[in-house]
Amino acid sequence: MPDEILDDIWKDITDNTDAPEAYRFHCLKVVGNRWRDWKCRLKQKWYDKYDTDEQRLAITPPRVVTEQWKTLECSEMNKVNRAQGGAPHRTGRKSFAQLRNVNQFNQCLEEREEDEQDELFREEIFTKVMGTDAHGRVRMYGAGVTPSQVFGQKSNLDNNENRMREEQEKQYQSKIDDLQSKLNEVSSQLSQVMTHVGFQTTPEESGSGQIPDASSMHQRRLSVNSELQPNLDLEA
Repeated sequence: MPDEILDDIWKDITDNTDAPEAYRFHCLKVVGNRWRDWKCRLKQKWYDKYDTDEQRLAITPPRVVTEQWKTLECSEMNKVNRAQGGAPHRTGRKSFAQLRNVNQFNQCLEEREEDEQDELFREEIFTKVMGTDAHGRVRMYGAGVTPSQVFGQKSNLDNNENRMREEQEKQYQSKIDDLQSKLNEVSSQLSQVMTHVGFQTTPEESGSGQIPDASSMHQRRLSVNSELQPNLDLEA
């Protein structure tokens, strides 16, 4: 179906409904399937049941333009190829390709014991025989079903878990930064207090971030007092 017709169909849908833009692909895909089904029914009812073109052109089907109906041609290529074919098809409703895939699948299953054939193993064999799913399609789910509809719930769950994990990591990092800032502030205040009482920190001590013990501070204060005591005696 031409793109301009599909655009007109989608415009008519959006004008009369509140369908979101994300629904466009699935909606137009359904429209395309219905369009092909309608052409198939039209051909069966108004074309195949007649033997000659004169009979087919005598009546124009409803909802079909007469000029378009006149240009319809039935391909004779399949009839010619069928007449020139060799062995007839004897596999029933299944095609030779389907039977080939089934046989290949069963042969791969025989490589492992039946009690070891779990769902994951069968899924791997199915993908190996049939190949990966085409873009925008999921096998065994019918027309119009997309991978996001089948696997979207799990993907959304994974995305939510990753988002929550990232938010928690940001919160933890913020708390760590806040604690580090408070620690630096306390260290700065402690350094000022020790300088005020006459305690001088060495570069190694100040860089280590360790607080000296009480006995060490007491000994240094005694040393400072002993140095100040002679001056007080002389003045006395």
